Amino acid sequence: MPSGASIWGRVHALAKGRALAPAMISGIRSLGGMEGATMRRQAVLAVVATIMGIAPIAPAAAQTQPGACAHTPAILDAGDFLLAEPATFPNFWRDRFGDDAAYLKIRYGGLAYAEGSALLAGLEKRTHPPLRIVELRLAYATTPDRAAMIAGMQPLPKAQSIVPQLGQSAWRALVTEDGGDWLLGELARWQASDANNASVGAAGIAQALAGLDDEAKSRFAKRAEDAGIWRLALDVRAFEDNLADFVSALDRLPVTVLPKKDDRAQFIRNALHAADLRPSFDISKQPAEVQAIDRKNDLGAVLRKVGRLVAYAPQTAMLLQVINYSGDLRVGTMVAEGLNARIAAKQLDPINNPDAVTAAMLDGLDYVLGRKDRESILAGFGISDVQGEMAESFVERALARFTLAPFMQGDETEAPPRPKQLAAAFPWEQWVGLAGRLKAGETISPDDRIVAADLMIAADRPADAVGFLKTAGDWKTAVRRAHQLALDLDRRCADLLRPPVALGQPLYQFEPR
Repeated sequence: MPSGASIWGRVHALAKGRALAPAMISGIRSLGGMEGATMRRQAVLAVVATIMGIAPIAPAAAQTQPGACAHTPAILDAGDFLLAEPATFPNFWRDRFGDDAAYLKIRYGGLAYAEGSALLAGLEKRTHPPLRIVELRLAYATTPDRAAMIAGMQPLPKAQSIVPQLGQSAWRALVTEDGGDWLLGELARWQASDANNASVGAAGIAQALAGLDDEAKSRFAKRAEDAGIWRLALDVRAFEDNLADFVSALDRLPVTVLPKKDDRAQFIRNALHAADLRPSFDISKQPAEVQAIDRKNDLGAVLRKVGRLVAYAPQTAMLLQVINYSGDLRVGTMVAEGLNARIAAKQLDPINNPDAVTAAMLDGLDYVLGRKDRESILAGFGISDVQGEMAESFVERALARFTLAPFMQGDETEAPPRPKQLAAAFPWEQWVGLAGRLKAGETISPDDRIVAADLMIAADRPADAVGFLKTAGDWKTAVRRAHQLALDLDRRCADLLRPPVALGQPLYQFEPR
């Protein structure tokens, strides 16, 4: 396999001469606040330029039946750990993982409907229920049960509708399982009393339906249009891979929805922001008007490249923040392009060996930014609000696991030297010492079991990793790591928690009952 330097040097030769517009970087850095964070993420996506067109690959390791996967016992064991409440609740603690764990337990454990319903009802009654438990219960319910639950709900204070309380998984179930009549009627009523918030709700509903095929989306969009819910109709069509339906709908928009001629182009640009993140989207097959707008600002090629990479390896989404902080286009044109090329060439396996992808990403960042700047940038942001870990820690743990994997799996008899990319503060000696003790079968203290779990992941023994996390001294960290491990194992199995759109939240979907 080529060395990191030669790989990134070859990519640099392809990317030579491309520069980042100062105005673009200025715009990215000027966005602030909660709304600005969303806009900044979209702006970051727009600075990555594409060089090579690489077709997306499907997760070859995914199983069609969850319970048939070899990792099902480890997923269920991790889920049980995540569902157990702490003996003493930490201050301001929220259960951010119990809903995912319950979903995995139902799907991988093959629970009967009565069993699953009892599990979810019990979770909802807790003093600290999982944050998305209402959404999960609604998505899991049969059509009659779901209707009864919704009938018993009341809007939050000052809210005009209960729609925001339902969540994306419930919205999808209301459309795909219940026909969508209630949701369309409620959205029409909400639109009449609170048009702005109804439009926000419509955008979320459209995202929840993004995973449907174009024909199903087109049919539902037509029903929304017939009901006068134009924003929902447009937002749903924006997630179609063929935007011809979307452009035709723009031609029919009432003047109240499209008061200015310039708004038409903005609607199309917004549709492209969503479409370009899907690897299945082909700009060459779009209407001429869409292609013309795409050519004006070069954002389309950027979004399509990043969307493909994130579909391959979700953890690489952190490159968007790196571009935001560094302002260096080569993070996209070299690092992202290089990773896509190596994944497509099957030199990297993002599903069964995500640490190899992360290590290669780190290699590329050091080549492009230099180690000092890379360390400073990764130390400045977290990889996820839920996981609660800084990007620097995440990538260094992945690098350590990747480096120690041959030793832990028995392919090498001697522990490898310390990787040069690790920060001085990383406890490499502790990791190597624990690796030797684990191979010798020695007892590991609770204080060392968080690291021991990482080493079991390196050894490709995830069930043993879960065992260490369940008995670790640092409960809060153990819970976060167990959740991430469950997600990683799910990707190797049925891939149930893959978000329907890049950077979105997972949906809870169930087989027809």
